[in-house]
Amino acid sequence: MYLVIWVAFLQVLFIFFTPFSFSVSVAVHGLIGIGIVGLTFQVSRGVRRTDCPDRIKRISRTTFMLALFQGVLGIIVALGHVFSWPSLAVDFLLFLHLGNALAIITQASSTATSYDMWEEKEFTPTSPASTSPATTGTS
Repeated sequence: MYLVIWVAFLQVLFIFFTPFSFSVSVAVHGLIGIGIVGLTFQVSRGVRRTDCPDRIKRISRTTFMLALFQGVLGIIVALGHVFSWPSLAVDFLLFLHLGNALAIITQASSTATSYDMWEEKEFTPTSPASTSPATTGTS
């Protein structure tokens, strides 16, 4: 799970600080993006097969959906460059693309941490956190 976080993080750094030409950078970026979609699918499928809490399963599935959406956004941004769309439109799409990349990192981090806590049995019905007013519905 942590691999998704680091690959996505390095992906963001790569595109901002690439030593390659634009066309090579976009091609490498796309290939790494496909890898992220595959990784998030594997994580989602693996988590779904466990008996961990449903919230963790939903977060991992959402991360996969964000990765798919990221791919669609990437294709649209590439088309915007190819067909010379107005720069404001392309910049807005790039903003969404970057924001979605950060959302993937955030969701993957949440999944990894919560899954690790579940796996280490840090979620127990007798823990003090489970009897706090926020979790019991009382004030």
